[in-house]
Amino acid sequence: MSFDRRFFLKAIGTIGLASTLKTTIAKTGEIENNSFQFEALPYLQNFTQETVTIFAIFNRPCLAWVEIIQPDGNISQTFYQTEDGMRNANSEVFMFKIPHSGKNFQYRVVAKEVTRFDPYKIEYGENLKSPNVQTQLPFASDDATAHVLVLNDIHEDANSYGLLYNKSTLPKKDLILLNGDMFHYVTKQQDLTSKMLSPLSNLFAAHTPFVMIRGNHETRGSFARSYKDYFDYPQHKFYHAFSLGSTFWIVLDGGEDKPDSHEVYAQTVDYDSYRLEQREWLRNVLQSKERKKAKRTVVVTHIPFFHSDEWHGTRHNRECFHDLLQKNKVTAVISGHTHTYGFYPPDQNHNYYIIIGGGPKEGHRTFVEVTSSKRQFSLLLKKEDGEIIGRI
Repeated sequence: MSFDRRFFLKAIGTIGLASTLKTTIAKTGEIENNSFQFEALPYLQNFTQETVTIFAIFNRPCLAWVEIIQPDGNISQTFYQTEDGMRNANSEVFMFKIPHSGKNFQYRVVAKEVTRFDPYKIEYGENLKSPNVQTQLPFASDDATAHVLVLNDIHEDANSYGLLYNKSTLPKKDLILLNGDMFHYVTKQQDLTSKMLSPLSNLFAAHTPFVMIRGNHETRGSFARSYKDYFDYPQHKFYHAFSLGSTFWIVLDGGEDKPDSHEVYAQTVDYDSYRLEQREWLRNVLQSKERKKAKRTVVVTHIPFFHSDEWHGTRHNRECFHDLLQKNKVTAVISGHTHTYGFYPPDQNHNYYIIIGGGPKEGHRTFVEVTSSKRQFSLLLKKEDGEIIGRI
């Protein structure tokens, strides 16, 4: 099994993205947004050795592209989202895979509104450009030090993103992992854009990739089955693995916390089979060359296997994954879900650390900072005021 989804990143500091949204005054005197505009400014996903993915979302159907900008301001390359000979057009959601060749680049997303899309007549309206964004995408060696920030259980409190991100004292943030339950549930695109993607784009996501790890609340709501359209997951799976800073990271998807037969699901789910599917994948991943050459393994999954409730989801996650992790000597499992933070060293039940992030309420919010290289590894669970709860 090969793993070409490596995240070798270098954060360049928070870029303030000025809004380009236009407003007009309606006859009622209220301000309404009725022009062609970004629903979510650009955000980065899935940085690999070859490419980085840039998403952009608009409020109206359009044709969009990415422009790579030279230091002198000239455009050196233009990239479209293209499949089967057709450029993505008359759409609101765009995903661009940009080859970087290990070099820094400056980019912006440009679009023009589609006002007519007939078989033999296409017409355009307003043009729109994002602010220019500068990224740095060097290839780090296994000796390089990597810094990862982990957040969980934001539950739609968008202000928590900035508070926790800025409270972190990591010297840089190479990757941000969002470990589930960023939402209560998802019923429409605007839930994703207004409650998470727009705040993240303005905070860090235009220049630093993040991984959205599905929690049990992301499985809920009528829009949950459209979720993958807004994120770029390796092999199009919520569960995946990658190497960063000589640490092998495994992302698991714990599914729901109630039995599949529960009345609230009305016969629409099969998470037990899904977790068994992941078990077989995990068995192979733990034996892969990529994992074996890493100095350590860290697992991230929303529902903890221990120090949690004994609902069906918790028990079945433990049955599916714990014995494999126990046998293969992983360093830590980072979770959330309980809304009660905890730091649990190895004991008679598990030979790995279990870190559980806190809940969304003020005074209960936490974040996890991970620093790793061949020669060092540090994991800190911190309260929102910076106080250290526990450390490896």
